[in-house]
Amino acid sequence: MTVHYELPTTADFAALAGPHHPAITVYASTSPVVSERERAEVAVKSAFDEAIEQVKASGALNAELEALRRARDAIIADQELWAGLARSLAIFVSPDFTEVFVLPNQLDDALHVGSHFTLGQLLRAPSQDQEAYAVAVSANEWTLWHATPTDRAAQMPTDPSLPKNADEAANREAGDAGTRRVGGHGDRGASEDDRRASTLDIYAKRVADAVKQELQVRDPGERVPLFVFAAEPTLSQFIERARNHRRVVAVPGAPDRLGPSEIDEAVRHELAALNISEAEAALHGLAEGSAGRVERDLAAIGRLAADGAVETLWFDFTTSVNGTLDQESGAIEFATGYGEGEALHDGTHAGDLLPQLALLVIAKGGKVVTVRSDDLDGNVWSGPAMAELRFALA
Repeated sequence: MTVHYELPTTADFAALAGPHHPAITVYASTSPVVSERERAEVAVKSAFDEAIEQVKASGALNAELEALRRARDAIIADQELWAGLARSLAIFVSPDFTEVFVLPNQLDDALHVGSHFTLGQLLRAPSQDQEAYAVAVSANEWTLWHATPTDRAAQMPTDPSLPKNADEAANREAGDAGTRRVGGHGDRGASEDDRRASTLDIYAKRVADAVKQELQVRDPGERVPLFVFAAEPTLSQFIERARNHRRVVAVPGAPDRLGPSEIDEAVRHELAALNISEAEAALHGLAEGSAGRVERDLAAIGRLAADGAVETLWFDFTTSVNGTLDQESGAIEFATGYGEGEALHDGTHAGDLLPQLALLVIAKGGKVVTVRSDDLDGNVWSGPAMAELRFALA
């Protein structure tokens, strides 16, 4: 058994692809919170018990069943695995193969038994943003966090000379000798509300400048999004100062009681929402101005992918279309029942075509984005997949 705490690589997908009959795929939502581990263990064991019964009913050999039971027992008994959970497990077992991926993004509970592993959800992890920065700002303190594809959100060290809270920030205003200013005048006669608003404005700007400088060093390409946890008016003041080329997302609410697990939970939730909104925006743009650069027919997508003509493939990981894909020509043969069966008409085992197409697109230098069709506007999404081509078809 191999346990992966890194995102799956091309080599991992290559090992998982192809026939592994009988193949059991289990996706399980988990949690790093200790109290949630037992629920996840029970869910995984129950899924395996059901899967093994399905394999038995299909006429599998006793030796195959025993190998599957041993793999199940090894996974359940691996205390190191269960002590190091993130938000999801992806488990792939056949009689001579066991691979487990511990993943940071939330996956849907799912079970599949067949001749091939079901890889659609696994492709979600590397195809979507799984890294983010977060800043939690309250009047009492501010903290900076970093969540990565393989590690939970952790607090980042900051310059100790920076102000730690609102009052300290206001008292350090440049050129000020201890008297804060409101609207260009001394605070004499100003209301308490005005003085407080001025303090928070100064504080938000100082924290925004500090965060911008820190992230510019760590992520000069401004690739990683920043989530801002704060209450108004600090939230708006910070956002106004922080906006640049980096994606900055406001998360309203009081952040004072957010610890590491709550920050990580919120960041993963916000990342998922950001991934959905950006995919939908891209699909809207593609639908409105592509003129011949969109293909929805799977057979055509296969041929174009083999030619390296697919720029981006979007596919619905909640949908399965079974068949075989020739990696050289891109030719597709669908399983019986218009792709719903488990085998071709001649009895050849068939696997889910959508992940196969995705892996071919990646191998040819294209990009893959997984989506859940229920999350998207029906006006821009139809069918199991959509391909943006590198050039317009004549």
